[in-house]
Amino acid sequence: MSNFKIIKNDSTTDARCAILKTKHHEVRTPNFMPVATQGSVKTLSPGDLRKIGVEIIVCNTYHLMLRPTSLVIKNFGGLHRFIGWDRTILTDSGGFQAYSMSDLRNVTDDGIEFSSHLDGSRHFLNPEIALQIQSELGADIAMCLDFFTPYPSQFLEARLAVERTVNWAKRSKAVKKNRTYLQ
Repeated sequence: MSNFKIIKNDSTTDARCAILKTKHHEVRTPNFMPVATQGSVKTLSPGDLRKIGVEIIVCNTYHLMLRPTSLVIKNFGGLHRFIGWDRTILTDSGGFQAYSMSDLRNVTDDGIEFSSHLDGSRHFLNPEIALQIQSELGADIAMCLDFFTPYPSQFLEARLAVERTVNWAKRSKAVKKNRTYLQ
């Protein structure tokens, strides 16, 4: 459940300020999201983050699926409860790891197979599984699985990455529409 309300527009640049209302908090945009890859912002507690006005954090599906796992977090009552954060959480799909850990992954149109950077175990992410994990985590905002290339890239390589991402986004949209995998 979310809603997005534009508060102010700039007619010259099309810039806008808005409020994004999620289940856990209202987020004013534009907004800076501290990175809490594994559920915590390094050196800052949730209380510290609230004191400085943080409204949203970003956590990572890939890292949380490996450790402690989405099922452990779900059984604990979701990521908000697990990490003691009562405001909005956006979860990245794990697509960045397909880029940053290119030597540990194999990508096909179906999805991404990873060798864990922790112990070498094999794990698979596709659009449906990425959304399932993010649902188990209890994310307020779930990102669809994406694939991108380094810069600079050859035209064909970039085009194939965009086409793959668009196809994965269509699969994610179908999951959302059909409520497949999602709570």
